[in-house]
Amino acid sequence: MLQRPILDTMFELFSKLFTLAVLGIIGVVTYYLWIWTYWMRRGVKGPRGKPFVGVLNVLLDHEKPGLLKLGEWTEEYGKVYGYTDGNQRTLVVSDPSMVHEIFVKQFDNFYGRKLNPIQGNPDQDERVHLLSAQGFRWKRLRTISSVSFSNGSLRKIMSTVEDSALDFMKHMEEKSANGEIDMLDAYQEYTMDVIARVAIGQRDNKMFSDQNELLKIVRQIFGGSRKYLMLICQVFPVVGHAIRSLTFKYPKIAPFKLYLMIKKAVMERKEQRDRELENGVEPGEPQDFIDMFLDAKSDDVDFSKEAREDFSKRNMKITKELSADEVVGQCFVFVIGGFDTTALALSYVTYLLTVNPEVQKKVREEVDAEFGDSEIEFEKLGRLKYMDCVIKEALRLYPLASISNSRKCMHTTTVNGVEIEAGVYVQMDTWTLQRDPAIWGDDAMDFKPERWESAKQSEYKGAYIPFGLGPRQCIGMRLAVMEQKVLLTHILKKYSFETGPSTSIPLKLRKRRREEICHLFPAIVIHHLQILPLPTDKSKHGEQNQR
Repeated sequence: MLQRPILDTMFELFSKLFTLAVLGIIGVVTYYLWIWTYWMRRGVKGPRGKPFVGVLNVLLDHEKPGLLKLGEWTEEYGKVYGYTDGNQRTLVVSDPSMVHEIFVKQFDNFYGRKLNPIQGNPDQDERVHLLSAQGFRWKRLRTISSVSFSNGSLRKIMSTVEDSALDFMKHMEEKSANGEIDMLDAYQEYTMDVIARVAIGQRDNKMFSDQNELLKIVRQIFGGSRKYLMLICQVFPVVGHAIRSLTFKYPKIAPFKLYLMIKKAVMERKEQRDRELENGVEPGEPQDFIDMFLDAKSDDVDFSKEAREDFSKRNMKITKELSADEVVGQCFVFVIGGFDTTALALSYVTYLLTVNPEVQKKVREEVDAEFGDSEIEFEKLGRLKYMDCVIKEALRLYPLASISNSRKCMHTTTVNGVEIEAGVYVQMDTWTLQRDPAIWGDDAMDFKPERWESAKQSEYKGAYIPFGLGPRQCIGMRLAVMEQKVLLTHILKKYSFETGPSTSIPLKLRKRRREEICHLFPAIVIHHLQILPLPTDKSKHGEQNQR
């Protein structure tokens, strides 16, 4: 039988634990209620959602992409409104002057990006890459990476892109004889081949091969439903941090499999370079991103110092050094970032050319006039002005990765009369912005490449942001456009696009459920576009396109 003092002690301990638990629950509930009522207390309109989750469950709904919900809310609440998603406070903006102010003029106050906890701490995590980094660390990574996307580098990369395009055309020769082709699947083979060669030095062609392990892994990363995982991580960030730690410990998880694959390629290249140095062979020009990043590798990179210093555009002195983990991280993000978005862009362009045969004919005539039977050269690609207009217009109607057009307010400031506190996230409603009749005219919903022939940059300032805007604009933008122009030139010289039985007209917007889809880029499934060989007689082009 327990003595009374022991019982008293146990009761006292239990009482303290119970009190602490109750106080903890009250504290958590109070915190989340404070978050949930944030915009209401500030008099900002917007969807309220539910306590704890806000509107997160609506944005993650599988039946309708979040970008469409943003458009619906913009129509209901106006061009500036607020909502909460988990423990985050988000201001949604579709006013072009505010977009320009946030992305460009006040970049010093908005240099962070909206992240989820699984992406890690942007200041301290060793594996943070260019997409999620912020402040001085972002600037260091951006400066080192920018060299790869200069005109000089793109000119060197051109031959690699051309090789991938020619390999793609060989496969199209076989596939076009079988009727409809799922062009999104096909384009993913092409974009993965390009990025694998350019980023991690893949030498052999694995396009349309069952042995393409890299493509399989990336499709796994982009696949599956993550609704409840994201819901839990956004509401309870500590869970997200734990999942990130687990991701990099178990090799069967797709992101870690890709990380290990890239790390192996990096280490093999480093060992090769070390052997060459021992034999007196100096490193030549970088052959891919791995070479470029290894040239900047250092074993003494201080992340904490970068996080402590006050970041501004006027205080930009940096060292061009990367840690070993950052070398792998940079290659990782370029493989992920260069895969799906460019394939989707090509799919949208293909679809729009298919349902607008007169535009397809005009682009083909430009290609024939510029290249004829000659080889595709880097300088001549810049002369394809109408193709540029087509690509721009496709990206206006179907902006990619628009969820990435976000910023984190780092210092409390005022934008166009709206006070934005530090810690608040700003999400641009890109789809509404780029389809707004007040900006683009009554034909805003029409595919009209001609609008870009005489357009001045100032006309659409802050309204056209498919690649973002300002210092954090997509670093791979020019490479992505070059990939599209090279492949489209090859295809249009030999084939015409036509609709097949499975082609959806008009294009239906829904979240894709196929295995290679990522929740971060909800987009349209492009199903089966028929490619027919062009008649050898050029005079028959007109007849072919009227069919």
